[in-house]
Amino acid sequence: MTLEELRALVDSVELDLPPQNLAEKGSLVDRDGRTADFSIHRGWNITLSHACDKHWREYNLALMKFIDDQKYDDRRLKTVLAGIQIDDAHWDWLLKSSHYRTDEYKWLFLVADGKPQGACLIYHPKASVLSAGDIFYIEYIAVAPWNRSNPMESRLFKAVGSILIKHLICYAHSELKLRYGFSLHALPRAIGYYQKLGMVGHTLSDKAPLKYFEMTEDCAANYVAGL
Repeated sequence: MTLEELRALVDSVELDLPPQNLAEKGSLVDRDGRTADFSIHRGWNITLSHACDKHWREYNLALMKFIDDQKYDDRRLKTVLAGIQIDDAHWDWLLKSSHYRTDEYKWLFLVADGKPQGACLIYHPKASVLSAGDIFYIEYIAVAPWNRSNPMESRLFKAVGSILIKHLICYAHSELKLRYGFSLHALPRAIGYYQKLGMVGHTLSDKAPLKYFEMTEDCAANYVAGL
């Protein structure tokens, strides 16, 4: 079966959310003040991976059409494009799910309103480059494009990425038996976000154009306690 045949097959079924994979429940408040329940699901899930591709790409296409319809001049267009986070728009979550299925990889999805609002894949264990001990490494993390600042409309939900990261830190510490902390290579437009989290860079671990960041043990513990 080709990837496209698999994509068509998965598109014909509803989201599969096994109760044993439910890891956390909570609530989000949207831009209109509406409260929406969310759930975090751990584990490989081909229907959720496909839903990320389908719904997120549809939104990005609508966003690009909106920008094109505004007929911005070159200077304004450059500013608008610099202000949106689309560095990961080409990621194929279904393809990733076919590649990363062994136990050292862990999948997490945050779902609300019947759609994935955020997704993450981590690798463990990973040696810290800043101090002793093993941590986890975020291979990929993204929130739905409607949860990011863009010129078409206000963000639907805030803090989706932060909720996922907090859950990951707690899960890795309590169940994977890793010390607090994690690392990743940041997409260029996400660097500011990780710096605000207090993550520390390590130039020797950079993979140009991606810069390496690590959250120290103390910072991770404080982040979990304070979020």
